[in-house]
Amino acid sequence: MDGVKLADRLAYGAGCAARRLGFVHDAFRPDGPEGPLDPARRFLRLAVAYVLPGGGVSAPGGFGVPFRQAWADWSYLRPGDYLAGPEGVAFVAQIEPPKPMLVVMTNAVVTLARPAAPVLAGLNPYGAAVRATEAVLVRGFPASVLAGGGAERAKAGLPDDARLPGFTALLPVAEGVQPGVDDVLVDEQGGRFVLTAVERVGAVWRLSLVQAVS
Repeated sequence: MDGVKLADRLAYGAGCAARRLGFVHDAFRPDGPEGPLDPARRFLRLAVAYVLPGGGVSAPGGFGVPFRQAWADWSYLRPGDYLAGPEGVAFVAQIEPPKPMLVVMTNAVVTLARPAAPVLAGLNPYGAAVRATEAVLVRGFPASVLAGGGAERAKAGLPDDARLPGFTALLPVAEGVQPGVDDVLVDEQGGRFVLTAVERVGAVWRLSLVQAVS
């Protein structure tokens, strides 16, 4: 059996396991920086079964652990696709047959924006970022945003300053967009976070954040 046929049979077998153990999900494929779960971007319905990273099904997922293994017929999927079903919304992070897919369970819907550059030195009536002039990079992307990572002191640097909470965000890469340090992530609750580091791992952005205090 050649490699193509083997890969096809492995995907078919994963789909059979998902139909036995999982639930029907809608698959969405983003094709731009906005609205990845718009109905027009749904391209497939398929069965998906999630298990813990170690392969277990006898215990609930760890609190605050976004990663799951997923069984499905991955021949129709690729990294960056979203899966929406009874267990929530996840996105495909990695497909490496014969292992199950690695997916990330999401808990927020986020927008990435870039603050506008100052006008001219000495002529700005207000020196901080102005939300009305922020340029949106991506909008409406389900993502995983969890507390953790580095924290830092407030900009004033006074001895009694509290540390700004650190967070980590995971979301699919949007082609043609490159987040940078000091860009702003905003969730659907209005929470604002400033990017302190950006890393691309395959089809996933891993962003280090600190929560904005004003």
